[in-house]
Amino acid sequence: MAAMVRPIPNPAGITRARTLPAAWYADTAHFELERQRVLRADWVCAASLDDVPAQGGWLAVSVAGLPVLLVRQRDGDVRGFLNVCRHRAAPLCDDGVADTGSLIRCPYHSWLYRLDGSLARAAGVGEPEGFDTADYSLMPVHVTVWRRWVFVCTAAHAPPFNLGRMTEAIAPFPLESFRLVLSEQHVRPFNYKVLLENYSENYHTPFVHPEIDTSSSEDYPMVSEGKVLYAWDRPANPTDEAGRIRAELLPGEPGWERLADATSDRPYGVGSYLTIWPNLMLNVFPDAALAMWVEPLDAVTTRVERRLYLAAGVSDAAATATVEAHRLVHQQDVDICAAVQRTHSAGVDANGVLATVEERGVYFVHEHLRAALGR
Repeated sequence: MAAMVRPIPNPAGITRARTLPAAWYADTAHFELERQRVLRADWVCAASLDDVPAQGGWLAVSVAGLPVLLVRQRDGDVRGFLNVCRHRAAPLCDDGVADTGSLIRCPYHSWLYRLDGSLARAAGVGEPEGFDTADYSLMPVHVTVWRRWVFVCTAAHAPPFNLGRMTEAIAPFPLESFRLVLSEQHVRPFNYKVLLENYSENYHTPFVHPEIDTSSSEDYPMVSEGKVLYAWDRPANPTDEAGRIRAELLPGEPGWERLADATSDRPYGVGSYLTIWPNLMLNVFPDAALAMWVEPLDAVTTRVERRLYLAAGVSDAAATATVEAHRLVHQQDVDICAAVQRTHSAGVDANGVLATVEERGVYFVHEHLRAALGR
């Protein structure tokens, strides 16, 4: 019996949706508003757990423009602090730098902090009135680890960290056992939302990525709940169990877990694609995973972090092909995103409509943004 392709209803409101104003991608004042209400008010992906040194080490990162130190405790837990000495506000470590030791030393006046953030010594400080080292610990930030990624919330009172049911659909994929084969960082000339929107739709694939175009044999359904948009490759005429699962089921339904053991003869085969609001994009395959997160630097500039992981049994030849395929696709996306940003920066409002099927993911991004900004 032929598999029945599961229909996915349109999200309410998408038929009336319009694109965002150009100023939301280029205006400095609007960018600061988003940074305060979105990126500093919620959980954002800040690092891969692989980047944080083992017990007794730390990594300096930037989170929504704030300097943050991720410190691995002796028991393996990761804690976070503002990367700011409590004396004269010097950074304890340069952004992107990792280090290890029993104490964290400020390079300016050599104040020393323990791994738990408490001040161990303030040599040479003399006798300031009322000075007590217990009052000068590093300022904490909220940190949690999900799978292989570290999330940070810099707000004083963090909302509960809850990615919901959609991420449970990839729970059977053994992402923690995959080996890291690519780690790269680039500063790109576009607003962070341009890349987030691009990742969250497949409408552009036949035209921007002809090498991986499967539009004649597959569609690209999308479902969302909470902070997670889940898209996947779905064959129009499935010929094996993996194809039937993707055609008949929705992510997380009983049977979906069997995709973790599926096989594919090409990069971007049997793929799941998750947009995790507001800054993480995650490709998951039975034998590979690609994580990409963004740190907005200003209204028109974004630092893009990419990590590619492969299953242990992937051959060297297949690994090389996968790395190159992902590099090509990313560069094609970077080129078109940079071109789109030039229009935004010129102040031109497209006032466009959204494709009601192909751009459900763009609508997902826009609705979350509008909600965070108070509509």
